[in-house]
Amino acid sequence: MAALVGPHAKPANAATGRVLAPPASRAGLALICAILGVLTFGRLLWNGLGDDGGIGGLLRGPDDFTRMAQVVDWMDGQGWYDLVQRRMDPPEGVATHLSRLADLPLAAAILMAEPWLGRAKALEAAALVVPPLLGGLFVGLFCWAAAPLAGHRRTLPLVLMVPALMVPIGQFHPGRVDHHGLQLLLAALAIGLLLRVLESNRSRTGASLGAAGGASWAIGLETLPLVAAIAVALGLAWALRGVRASALGAFGMGLFGAAATGLMLTLPPMDWAAAQCDRLSIAQLALAALVLTAGCGALLLERQLPQCGPMPRTALLGGLGMAGLASVAGLLPICVIAPYAGLPDELRYWFGSVAEAQSLLSLLAATPGNAIAMATLPLAALAFAGAQAMRPGSRDDRRWMALAALLLATGAAMAWQVRSAPQAGLAAAVALVPLAAEVNRRATDFTTLLGRLAARLSLPIFCLALLTAPQWTARTFATPARPPEEPCELQPALAVLNDPGEFGATPRTIAAPIDLGPELLLLTAHSVLAAPVHRNVRGLRDHRRLFGGTEQEARGIVEARDVAAILFCSRYAPFTNHPNRPGYLNERLAAGNPPPWLAPVLLRDGMGLYRVRPPKGRDGGAHRN
Repeated sequence: MAALVGPHAKPANAATGRVLAPPASRAGLALICAILGVLTFGRLLWNGLGDDGGIGGLLRGPDDFTRMAQVVDWMDGQGWYDLVQRRMDPPEGVATHLSRLADLPLAAAILMAEPWLGRAKALEAAALVVPPLLGGLFVGLFCWAAAPLAGHRRTLPLVLMVPALMVPIGQFHPGRVDHHGLQLLLAALAIGLLLRVLESNRSRTGASLGAAGGASWAIGLETLPLVAAIAVALGLAWALRGVRASALGAFGMGLFGAAATGLMLTLPPMDWAAAQCDRLSIAQLALAALVLTAGCGALLLERQLPQCGPMPRTALLGGLGMAGLASVAGLLPICVIAPYAGLPDELRYWFGSVAEAQSLLSLLAATPGNAIAMATLPLAALAFAGAQAMRPGSRDDRRWMALAALLLATGAAMAWQVRSAPQAGLAAAVALVPLAAEVNRRATDFTTLLGRLAARLSLPIFCLALLTAPQWTARTFATPARPPEEPCELQPALAVLNDPGEFGATPRTIAAPIDLGPELLLLTAHSVLAAPVHRNVRGLRDHRRLFGGTEQEARGIVEARDVAAILFCSRYAPFTNHPNRPGYLNERLAAGNPPPWLAPVLLRDGMGLYRVRPPKGRDGGAHRN
């Protein structure tokens, strides 16, 4: 295959002499990126306009309800550094690991809409508009990021590769208000800046690249593998004389500066010295300092020994890397191996049921269509980037090595936990843009308009087939599914819980399935015993013992935690049963035979809301059946 950057490629780096393709004109590129962004925003927004279920029907899952509840608490007076959700596992509450920075877009939208719509409708408007707006920005950033790979004055390859973004765009549907969309924005920005650093060797671009990586850490640590791969790619490019040490050092400065700023913005001073596995802390700041040290060492070596070859350079970076990683190992003892090490063994059932925390192998066993759909495009892109990196005419182009490193890192992270699949999908779409440029160039050889159109559409159709065919095939040829689970309609229970004549007069503690905990926090004034937050250890433990333990455990927890009501949904019961033993309360409620200390308030198919009767002696009487 000929050069994949178009026939008009020109040298872009005098230091290496490698041939690079200049991007399209800035005005034309800006226009096409803006058009793609606006179209994406409109399409995503349209998906949510027909939803009439209010904020409860719009938000996508427990993480989104938790995020919105945190935003509401902040707007109602909770401090910037105060991330304790006091209505979760009362009375102490749970100190969450969510970054306050991700609350800013939602809070801004709510503040603008609330004077006109009221609080409830303002929350709904923010959940409806903010994710698609970020999605439009994401596609625009993807267009800009991949432009250096698209060839000279060719924006069509960028348009053709937008369908390959199906997996990451899923994070921008209306109601997806958690922080993953912001992380993808910064990931697209970082990839674009990386490609430009490798082209231009500009220190300012390197500093911006580091700042983007550090900012992404301040929002959430899911981008840590991506930023680590960027650091490795830049280090190897310097070792192979692909970039100057000044660019590597600037990247380290930007990363450390942004991470330090993020640490100060998201944690109170008293917590700055504490190492944490699940959010930006002194441990991750030490990693950024390691990158800065490597950049400074590279700059010193380059100035003192300008003729130094690849081996000493690689030895310097390797030695610094090994020493630095050994020094921070005490700060990050088992975070990589067991990120939820704080959970006791009896709560592993909950970690095993979290969809985004599954390994790719586990997902392959459970839903092979979904697993294959996630993995095929990144694997294809990795094979393509690796092949191009090994081609004799491309070995001086460090961009291929960098893209392969990004795909390896995000692919490995996805294999560990599928929550990284959107980042792997983004890296794959960027890496395949040169192939789209080549397909577009060769399409001009066809003499008919239909032939040129078919040739140009072949690659996006192929990408869509890789993303959708495995799921379609799995659904088509799957064995007969198990009977559908009984529904758990929460709206009738919410009406009762918010009714002043029932539970709504005074906030109470509700024991409900943990996946419904965040929804109750947002849509009622009550507290919940547990929610799907890994720091909620005490609440999760008591929740399991309440629903899946013995009669004595259940009654003891109800009294000790002052539980006023129990919400039961049969579809969630298996997650709380002890191994080899049915839970007393689950078993009684599933059979429609509640214990005498529970009074039915609302019963529906698969769902029941029960009032806890006061124990004997507290109200002067005994239990009533």
